[in-house]
Amino acid sequence: MFSMEFEIVIVIILSAITCSIPGAFLVMRKNYYAADTANRSAMLGIAIALIFSSFLSSPLVIVLGSLTAILGMYLVKKIKGLTHFRAKGISIIVSSTLLCFGILIASNISLNNSAEFDLSIIYLGDTAFTSFNRLRIAGIDIGSYAFYSILIIMIINIIIVMVYYKEFKIDGVDKYYAASIEMKEETIDFILVIMTALSVSVSFQTAGIFMTSAFILGPAAAALFYTKRLSTLAIVSVFLSSIACLVGFSIAWPAEVSISGAIVSFIGILFILSVLFAPEEGIIKKYFDYLAEQKKLDEYIILDILNTQSIDTSSSALIERLAKSLNWKFLRVSYLVNKLKADKMLEEVNGYIYLTLEGKYEIDKFMKTQNCFH
Repeated sequence: MFSMEFEIVIVIILSAITCSIPGAFLVMRKNYYAADTANRSAMLGIAIALIFSSFLSSPLVIVLGSLTAILGMYLVKKIKGLTHFRAKGISIIVSSTLLCFGILIASNISLNNSAEFDLSIIYLGDTAFTSFNRLRIAGIDIGSYAFYSILIIMIINIIIVMVYYKEFKIDGVDKYYAASIEMKEETIDFILVIMTALSVSVSFQTAGIFMTSAFILGPAAAALFYTKRLSTLAIVSVFLSSIACLVGFSIAWPAEVSISGAIVSFIGILFILSVLFAPEEGIIKKYFDYLAEQKKLDEYIILDILNTQSIDTSSSALIERLAKSLNWKFLRVSYLVNKLKADKMLEEVNGYIYLTLEGKYEIDKFMKTQNCFH
């Protein structure tokens, strides 16, 4: 048999992949609140299941957890249709109510000693002990129960995606086109609800509320900074969540700290790094693009002044005059003028600066794009 560490890592990675699959489609549809709604609402069904079964590994936990997760998302959608409240606000109220009911029931079970249930599992999961729940057939230990239960749900999610991928893509990318071909959005909603509810319920023992929410939304949100293509988004989400599991476990296991906490923290770090350093959508890239655009605009201002005004002064006097009229620093104007010379937009003849034909063409083209007329 495999070592305990290996089984834990595999179960966590499978849980991450299982949650990341519906998460990619939820993020693409900008339906962020659904993951949190399903996560919290599932607690009520799990608590009810514990009344009849003393173990979180019971199939009843997955069934009832999925049903109450579906109930929570259904209530949010129904109340949103009947009121003017936003879905996010309704989601917080409904899911928190169902979560608290579940905690009350689970607490009562624990107090009556009818089941061994630690309420900390609700938040952090039972990651380090998943390998202790074994699946035995005819007395033969074939591995961790969590491994097989999560694997089955992951396969179900993959099959659903393969069957309905076209519908997911159309609905996620162009809702108007989806409406024009009479594709029912309710059907896509229902399928995603089923996938999310099953993923949350089966991952609950392993991941808990925090890590399950992070698995569903974190990798997909980070992946969205790198691609807008649905298939690539799903693949990148799965990849990032798997990396987070490996790194988080590698840090937490030797240090004997919370595995869930380490993984969720690393998912947060991945998201922050994506926000900052993504090659196209990152803040730093956008900042440098802004600086480049600002410099370009400064160049066009100088070109426009020289194109519309007849300034017959020497090179140094021109730079000083431009700096004074524009209220810019002398070095800034000098740098821009020298750059325009290097780009062959300006030329210096006998100590005087003139626009070249290329410079005139460039400023005329710019003005036309800005709907400016002279």
